[in-house]
Amino acid sequence: MNPAELPLPPLREDLQILRGGTSYSGAPVWVVLDPIRNRFFRVTYEMFQLLSLWNRSRSLNELNHALRLRFGRETDPEEIGMVMRMLDANFFLAQPLSGTWRGLYENATRRHSLFMQLIHNYLFFRIPLVRPERFIRQSWPYVTFLFTRAFLLFAALVGLAGLYLVSRQWNEFVGTFPYVFSLEGAAISVLSVVLIKSMHELGHAYVAHMFRCRIPTMGVAFMVMVPLLYTDVSDAWRLKSRKSRIMIDCAGVVTELCVAAFALFLWAFIPDGPLRSAVFVLAAVGWILSLLVNTNPFMRFDGYYILADFLGVENLQPRAFRHMRWRLRELLFGVGYPPPEPFPPRLDAIVTFYAICTTIYRLLLYVGIALLVYHFTIKLVGILLFAVEVGFFMIRPVWSELKEWWTMRQDILRSRRTYLTAAILLGGITLLAMPLSTRVSAPALLLPETFVRLYSEEPGRIEQINVKRGQTVSKGDVLFVIASPTLVQDRKLADIEIALAERRLARIGANSEDLIQKGVVENELRRLNAKREGLAAREQKLVVRAPFDGHIADLNSEIVPGQWVSRKEQFAYLSGTGAAVVRGYVYGEDRARVEAGAKGWFIPDDVTQTKLKVSLTGFAISGARQIEIPQLTSQFGGKLAVHPASNSRLVPVSAQYAVTANVTETAPELNQTRSGILLIDGKAESLLARGWRRVLTVLVRESGA
Repeated sequence: MNPAELPLPPLREDLQILRGGTSYSGAPVWVVLDPIRNRFFRVTYEMFQLLSLWNRSRSLNELNHALRLRFGRETDPEEIGMVMRMLDANFFLAQPLSGTWRGLYENATRRHSLFMQLIHNYLFFRIPLVRPERFIRQSWPYVTFLFTRAFLLFAALVGLAGLYLVSRQWNEFVGTFPYVFSLEGAAISVLSVVLIKSMHELGHAYVAHMFRCRIPTMGVAFMVMVPLLYTDVSDAWRLKSRKSRIMIDCAGVVTELCVAAFALFLWAFIPDGPLRSAVFVLAAVGWILSLLVNTNPFMRFDGYYILADFLGVENLQPRAFRHMRWRLRELLFGVGYPPPEPFPPRLDAIVTFYAICTTIYRLLLYVGIALLVYHFTIKLVGILLFAVEVGFFMIRPVWSELKEWWTMRQDILRSRRTYLTAAILLGGITLLAMPLSTRVSAPALLLPETFVRLYSEEPGRIEQINVKRGQTVSKGDVLFVIASPTLVQDRKLADIEIALAERRLARIGANSEDLIQKGVVENELRRLNAKREGLAAREQKLVVRAPFDGHIADLNSEIVPGQWVSRKEQFAYLSGTGAAVVRGYVYGEDRARVEAGAKGWFIPDDVTQTKLKVSLTGFAISGARQIEIPQLTSQFGGKLAVHPASNSRLVPVSAQYAVTANVTETAPELNQTRSGILLIDGKAESLLARGWRRVLTVLVRESGA
């Protein structure tokens, strides 16, 4: 039998074909409504021509005849084959092409295994809660005035008045924010956010109802177990006007802004209490979250649908990704395939840019979510969920694209661009694998070989500061004088106790009982004298003297006379007059690359100072438990990341090894320390090896080994 005379499989009788406005190019588009699944499918005008005549034609010949009479064109077997595959894939046919629904069911079951269902349900699932159609219809007459231009203008004026009133009490308004983090404040915040998000969804529902769209369900969706309210307004696809759809898209955010405007105004009149805190959340927190989340076009929230309807590109993300992948293939391989859709030049650039930005945003978002899941769950569960998210969101799309390249392999191998791309890729890998890096850098400090920190060994109050930065001092000079009222009080108390003990000893007689008592008092007197001597020694330490000749290399600018200081708090650095040395810290991963005797340079941070040749003389064999040079730490503006620990210790965040180097050339006279970078000649290492070692370090650390 002639293929053109074969019978066409009939379409389902319940399908509806509706006019859907125009596309971005101005061409008419149509919508196919599947009422059973409540899904809408946009089709081109050419597809509409075929579908409108499909069930009236028994064969391809009859369909071609009807097309000529009705639309003045013909179809061909290739177009019919493509259309039939689309109809079968979307369940538009009354009977599947396989001949039975069982094969279709088995195929669907295979494609959605239990494992994939679990993954998909963990990442995203919906729970319909209510069917709001009846409520929306009955309540609409009472809320119609809220969806008028006059009310929007009134809300804007109320918001401006609220801003003025709040500006008069700004400190009090801002002071409410810390309350949000209390237990009661958190509960009020959660309830307020639930309220405003419910009003957000009602805003979508009412505006959709205003344009005669159905609202079949409202409920809660979970994205990576984070709850989000949703409203099903998919019936808006039947609207011809893009402006109407954009109004539905914007309704939720506009509703929240109106609520925030009235809440801002009411806050100025409500007395302190839970109600005022709830109004504060509505006025200052809810709408900000809404703008940050709902207007984001890179996720499928309101902002995405607003952008899609504004551009006139339905299903924007899949179409943009498909277009970006085509551009990537053409850039890499230049196979000359036609684009999936011939967008106009301006829209082409917008769609491509949007796809690139969305890819970058999603990559950062998914990595962040994966790390949060890993760090805030049980380690075993965290590893599993981390692997699921990385695999589902990152590895799976890459694998899908690689499979597409495999199907194009013959055309790819025939293209000259492929070999140019391969050469560039190979060159890049070679550069990464070549051990080009021979320098090890370390934050360091240039200082005299004789060097000491000056500090008080007792807490007290600064009485005198007798030096300034760069001043030359001699051994024994008094540099700082500290007063300790506590020590003075303890010494006076010890003097009184000694005087009392001496008087008791003088009154003791010569009988046997008195002699026994005399021994006890003498022991007590010896203890008190020892205590007084210890207090006197501690008082002497309150006077900080120069231990050798030198000059003040650095002075703590935060200490002033009259200020109280703690034990071991640093006052200054005293430098000797000998040779200069460089002290610094090498990152743990670079420790194995340096050896004693290695040459290098010290480059000061001050660009007016000259660099100095150095020779590495020593390095620690174990990591530093604390950083001994505060100037190099992040707490004091340095490059070493630290976190404060007990006793004012500066503990490095990552492994650091102390190194020391001698200056091998005549160094200029040092009036103060100089911070800079120590560059040491080390074993050559490639960027690839460095990256792999860091990966192994993270794996070992997280495994607890």
